[in-house]
Amino acid sequence: MELQSKESFVFCSTAHVIELTGRAARTLAELRAGIAEVTGSSIFHHTFGALQDRFFAAQRFTSDFARWAAEVLQDWPVAERLALMHPTEFPSIRSLREHVLEVIDDRLREGEPPAPAPHGREFHFSQSISLVYPAGYEARTLAQLRQGIRRASDRTLFFHLIEARLRIGRCTTDLSCWLSEALGAPHLANRLDRLDFLVPSTEELRQQALAALEGSP
Repeated sequence: MELQSKESFVFCSTAHVIELTGRAARTLAELRAGIAEVTGSSIFHHTFGALQDRFFAAQRFTSDFARWAAEVLQDWPVAERLALMHPTEFPSIRSLREHVLEVIDDRLREGEPPAPAPHGREFHFSQSISLVYPAGYEARTLAQLRQGIRRASDRTLFFHLIEARLRIGRCTTDLSCWLSEALGAPHLANRLDRLDFLVPSTEELRQQALAALEGSP
């Protein structure tokens, strides 16, 4: 008989309202100053949000900061270093922000900075307000969890596999927490935490998650 948790896992999705902050940057130093001072929701928008908007599409840069440095400033050294940073490696916006600042500071200490961005191609800081709502289905067994993952939208997958790390404050997901704490399947939770988030499509991430959940709890 399949194990059944007393606590349901509720699948959720999100909608994001984007607004401009009124702050812009034309140089790497101005970008650095903005990153240091804007809200956490702005950092989220330009890193996690950028990743979500181009959900796991095969691309060279995984943040707006890296993309602007490469395409507008044509500062390939800092762009490449920022590209090596993946948002899912950080358990908090604070640690992510600090790492981005360290990368830019190292570049600024190296010598002559690149020329300012042309007028009209400034970096405009935006921020997002996240609205979370139930997706309309939940799970109390492993089979139901697999079925929920099969039917989940891109935004639902992103919310539970990526954004959850920030809400929990450590490099794990709320799916993993439920598996370990509510269903008593820590070995499946460990498998889920080892997913490769640099896959070229949402469908590949979904298939990875389903494969990780094969077997008995």
